[in-house]
Amino acid sequence: MVIAGICFGVLGSIVALLLQWFSLQQSGTDSASKHGISARTSSRLGGLAVMVSVLVFFAANYFENSTSFLNDLETYGNHRFGIFAIMCCAAMGLAEDLKADFLSPTIRLALKFALFAGIIFVWPDLVPESIGFAGLDYVLSLPIVGAVVVIIFLVGFINAVNMADGANGLISGIAFFSILLFSIQTGSVVDEGFMAACGVFLFFNVVTGRLFLGDAGTYGLGAALAIYGLVFFNAGVFSLGFLAALFAYPCVDFLVSILRRMLVGRSPFSPDNEHLHNRIHFFLRSRVRSQVASNSLTGLLISGSTSGLVLIGYLNQWWSCSSNEWGYFFALECLMYGFVFYLTGLGRRSIQHSAAI
Repeated sequence: MVIAGICFGVLGSIVALLLQWFSLQQSGTDSASKHGISARTSSRLGGLAVMVSVLVFFAANYFENSTSFLNDLETYGNHRFGIFAIMCCAAMGLAEDLKADFLSPTIRLALKFALFAGIIFVWPDLVPESIGFAGLDYVLSLPIVGAVVVIIFLVGFINAVNMADGANGLISGIAFFSILLFSIQTGSVVDEGFMAACGVFLFFNVVTGRLFLGDAGTYGLGAALAIYGLVFFNAGVFSLGFLAALFAYPCVDFLVSILRRMLVGRSPFSPDNEHLHNRIHFFLRSRVRSQVASNSLTGLLISGSTSGLVLIGYLNQWWSCSSNEWGYFFALECLMYGFVFYLTGLGRRSIQHSAAI
């Protein structure tokens, strides 16, 4: 409450209390073993809590300056289909949070494809005209094929965000840094309210470890980040390299996880505890006494050294946010991912080998 109050005023403290209430609810409980690095049984209602928190900040902004809020909200009128898609994704995830296996993975995947197929049909401007690569530019120029590519990207990115969720502050940190950057770019009180809700959740999640985003949070935030990214990219505000650097961790971890599972003959979507955040947590937990602290430190290290550094670079104007020179930073993130993945795997392999003996 103190941290939230310092950063977001009295309303931040009130929202922190709201998150505390959500964390005490019996619905949507998550076992400590769910993510492989959890230290306690927690609530999966974080996504619902974030949505309610956004509405609280929106209401406060409206009562503080209704004209400014309504003007900013009106600028999102053209993006109403995107808002609808975000809400649908969050609702789909919430159904899973409240009742496990309410929808099978196959049905959820099919629903996401159908949802975004409909969104692209009514909002074709979401498909980029060009991304700077000749082959892909030709594919995007083909109406149906280009739409399919964007649909696959949207669904894949949401699944990547969902798969990367686990460490306290990892996905919520990436979302907070990203939306803070977006709100600075737009100066919109709507974006500021969204950013504040993510910020309070980040603090609560990191400090207590009692409230996870759940599928509602990862699906909703994943859809929001992907749609935000496409809108900014199509408007020429952010380059492909900049967005790749900003969203590097969930995308790289998703692709690496699929590849390493396929290499050993497993289903590419089968769960395991070999994500980079699992490995970093394994390294930290023997050196940090508190299990919550080691979990939270894992999430903050990853989100801070990827999206957080991009935010710092944006503020200090390392490169223009419309420059593809940010691709060099993305390449560095990929190299660091591989280097840390290798180093953190050494101890795990030695212990696993000793246990087998």
